[in-house]
Amino acid sequence: MSHVYTPKDLDNSIDNIYQGPYHAIDKVGGYIYLSRDLPSGRAVPMKDHIKCMLELCAGAHYYAQSPYTDHYTDSQALIDLNELKIRRINIQGEPCRNAYICLGYMSGGKYWHMDTGLANNCEEDFWRAFWWGSHYGKPDNCTEDEVRAFNTKNYPNARYFRNTFRAEGTDTEDIVTCIYEFLDADKNEIGTLKLEFKRAKGEIFVRSERGRPILRFVRFMSMVPRSGKLSDDDADETYLIATMRDLRIDGKPWTEDYLDYVWSVQGANIIDLQISNLGNHPVAPDADYINLIHRYQLN
Repeated sequence: MSHVYTPKDLDNSIDNIYQGPYHAIDKVGGYIYLSRDLPSGRAVPMKDHIKCMLELCAGAHYYAQSPYTDHYTDSQALIDLNELKIRRINIQGEPCRNAYICLGYMSGGKYWHMDTGLANNCEEDFWRAFWWGSHYGKPDNCTEDEVRAFNTKNYPNARYFRNTFRAEGTDTEDIVTCIYEFLDADKNEIGTLKLEFKRAKGEIFVRSERGRPILRFVRFMSMVPRSGKLSDDDADETYLIATMRDLRIDGKPWTEDYLDYVWSVQGANIIDLQISNLGNHPVAPDADYINLIHRYQLN
């Protein structure tokens, strides 16, 4: 059983780190790849953004976040299912972690965030469409059973999974759309699922003077304790090897030129991490790769 740590337990020793390795608490540390505010051209110390977002007991993972702006309305990623390698079970043979390969957003309304993408989080070992966001309840246009059914068991010929997220605003509504596609080896669509979430104007997004949604796009890969308890973040030998390719933001390659904050957590349990061109041997400017194994008890 691990100790439970939150950002409130951290002292000020990491506050003024802008880039490079950091030690948070106990044996938990990671790396700051970027910490800046592109719209203002300002470098941002860790205490002003990343520190309060550290998830110290949520397994090894990384986050990459775009600028907080009204410039962008959609993001996209492509996952080759054949490139995914995972072990979720403990020594008793029981699934003890859930894996997530996701896009998402952060904004300023009541429905201020959402994760959307691919998950391996069921009793059986398969990948499925996934979304989660505080207060949302369920999609407006389909059931949770339909979301859970969009999985690799029901699409055995799927080779790729394409994940698309869109943010829109009208004069009366804020709209979030999640589009999931299974593709065959030739990248022909063999299944698609579209989720819609509509709320009153201002409930999801803050608006700019131009009336456009202001938000920060997010991407991450992680393996969290299946129980949901921070105290279960143990050295259980679970692992994940995964790649997100063809990352796009408003149709353009989502390179580090469109990232403000990028960091990892539990670096000792990350064997290799390549985020756009920020690593020492990048996969591609528009791709992220992670190889993690929970081999050390860090908390």
